[in-house]
Amino acid sequence: MVTLEQDLVRSAAMARDVIESYRQSHITVSGWILLLEEAAQSFTRISAQRPVVGGAVPLAQLAQALSVTAEEGLLADHEMLDRLSRDLRSIVTNTRIPGIPRPEDEDWSF
Repeated sequence: MVTLEQDLVRSAAMARDVIESYRQSHITVSGWILLLEEAAQSFTRISAQRPVVGGAVPLAQLAQALSVTAEEGLLADHEMLDRLSRDLRSIVTNTRIPGIPRPEDEDWSF
């Protein structure tokens, strides 16, 4: 069973891969629209239990921004892509998944 934290981080990492591939190299990941829509749906579900995550990122707003980006395309707004990238990174770096060691942990055994 996937935990809320695992779903959150997986969705954020997946969406950020799409955004950063385009921002850094102008590469569109295969199926990028579906990936952003899937992440948006996941964030909408999670926002019912945790409205704000990863250093004050409001999930409902993030889900909406991802949906808009999927509809309008990656060319839409560079400022929005920058903000999405920052928010998604914040989720990945600030979300603790129980049982998975972090780089700062002394004990890396599983």
